[in-house]
Amino acid sequence: MLTLLRAFAKSPWAIVIIGLLVLAFALTGVGGVFTGTGTAIAVVGNQQVSVSQFSRAFESEIRNIQQQDPTFTREQALAEERENQVLNRLIVLAAFSAKAEELGLSVSDQALLEAASQFDIFQDPATGEYSFAAGREYLRQLGYTPRQFEEELADDVLRAQFTSTLAGGISVPAEFASNRYRVTEERRSMRGLFIDASTADAIEPPTDEELQAFIDENRQATDQLGLPVFTGTELRGITLVRFQLDDFTANETVDEEPLREFYDYQLETGQIGTPATRGFLQLVVNDTETASQVVDRLTAGEVALDIANDLGLPAPFEQTESLAYQVPDQALADAVFAAAVGETIVVEGAFATYAVQVTSGTDAVTPSFQEQLPELRQAAAREQALDVMYNTMGLFQDALDSGATLEEAAAASGSPLEMFAPMDRVARGADREFNFPRYAALSADILPSAFDQFEGLATDMQQFNDTDFFIVRVDSIVESRDLELSEVREEAEILWRQSQIGIQLQARAEEALAQLEAGEDMDIVALTSGGRVETATLKRDESAGEFAGTVIREAFFAEPGQPVIASGTGDGLRVILVVDDIVHVDPAAAALGEMGLLSTTILGEMQEDMLIMTQAALLAEYGQDEEGGIDARLVDQALGRDSNANR
Repeated sequence: MLTLLRAFAKSPWAIVIIGLLVLAFALTGVGGVFTGTGTAIAVVGNQQVSVSQFSRAFESEIRNIQQQDPTFTREQALAEERENQVLNRLIVLAAFSAKAEELGLSVSDQALLEAASQFDIFQDPATGEYSFAAGREYLRQLGYTPRQFEEELADDVLRAQFTSTLAGGISVPAEFASNRYRVTEERRSMRGLFIDASTADAIEPPTDEELQAFIDENRQATDQLGLPVFTGTELRGITLVRFQLDDFTANETVDEEPLREFYDYQLETGQIGTPATRGFLQLVVNDTETASQVVDRLTAGEVALDIANDLGLPAPFEQTESLAYQVPDQALADAVFAAAVGETIVVEGAFATYAVQVTSGTDAVTPSFQEQLPELRQAAAREQALDVMYNTMGLFQDALDSGATLEEAAAASGSPLEMFAPMDRVARGADREFNFPRYAALSADILPSAFDQFEGLATDMQQFNDTDFFIVRVDSIVESRDLELSEVREEAEILWRQSQIGIQLQARAEEALAQLEAGEDMDIVALTSGGRVETATLKRDESAGEFAGTVIREAFFAEPGQPVIASGTGDGLRVILVVDDIVHVDPAAAALGEMGLLSTTILGEMQEDMLIMTQAALLAEYGQDEEGGIDARLVDQALGRDSNANR
């Protein structure tokens, strides 16, 4: 939770959360954690993952993603099985908590207060002190009570004690950093003899026998998309009924009068437009006379901190791009948002007297009804279209339930029926030509369902994006088969020629290698082989020109002076590599602080390895290293979905 809160800390929501945490700790002290209420999704040692805990964590996961991608939906999260990631994370945390308690670790009230107080941005705008009273509504909207937050933070602190003990005993010998520096900074000076396809001799056209033999030997060959070249994949002919919201929206007209009423409602509730923002500097003073002095000095250009120190006032507090609701003192908010940017004013607030300088701001922008009308029409048309689409789907389903065929149900509901000739999983037909529009329209959801269905049967109604649905029936199945030479001659000849070039280049490379091993000069060998010589001095993670990463990796395995044929270069290129020199480095020559950074990096890697091993051991100890031990019914309950639908 601490990690999530730190990521969340810049949000105005977070300002109140930690204050409430501190208040809860101060008032109630440290309580126990899970009490075993019979709502355990998983039991890990003496710990439980409850329905409410899992539900909150899943919703928090969605909110965190939405901060980066506002279009992300709960449906997408479920489609990507994010709930499993969240549940696994909670189980791991529970395992660490269980072991920490077994070892007798505990958390004091002071430790919890310190943990909450580390979020130093959670200061009361008026006093600069931690606020314990504001924001209960925000906490409620996040699905937490102060007590639940208290318990989860206590768990975090407890786990931190355990894991810091595990990781704290690790030290990095100085030689580790020295060796890492030597390895990463080592360079190798090398020469490469490059022999490419341009040097190959002319290749006579293959005979049918040669091509057939090549095909038989390479039946598993695939193209750049990973699809088989010489094997015809299974094809399925399908009949499809789709209910797509766009098809229904196009037919909907919208009356303008209800739209104006809805526009007025949105204005009243602040749902449209861009609210005003203000940035301001404030000093809390004892009386209006002092506030006036501060205002005069700020207007004269004096530094706020100097004024505060001179008058013995609390340190000035600055807010940037604040919305009105984010200013806890309503009187202060009203005054700040009424003032112009650059204005310095005295404010009698509800909590204190302030000297305030407005440093920045933007005015509210409210679109007119005419400006908002296209969006309102679109939203209203969408809602109407949804109603029509669902009614149509109901008629279609009722017909099916009465024993109608897809064709009869489509006719009864006025739904379009689509029939597709046999195609494979990527929407290629018998000609194996790639049809991108068809692939884009069918492959993501519809074709996988078709290939999971028996011939002659239709699937259940399925959703395939946020709004649309489909039913597909498999009409015919064409089994996978070995393709005949006549069907793949062009592809076979291309691949055969590439292989022949590879054979030629390999023979030349082996001949050149033998010459180099016999002591001949590389430049002379290049003339006889038709290749070219390139040189480079590089580190392990570098590349330059034709010295690609695969060639460089080979160089760091090669013995100096010993020529080798570099692997992994493909049929169209051969590289004979000679390492002339190994350029060693002395760790004493490292830049100031570089060895310390390496030691820190290595320490982090060792600590991570230690925690990963501990995690695996704890999950095994508590019986969570294999599937099972999770109440799937309660998982569905936490997610608000039908348990029977997932069985």
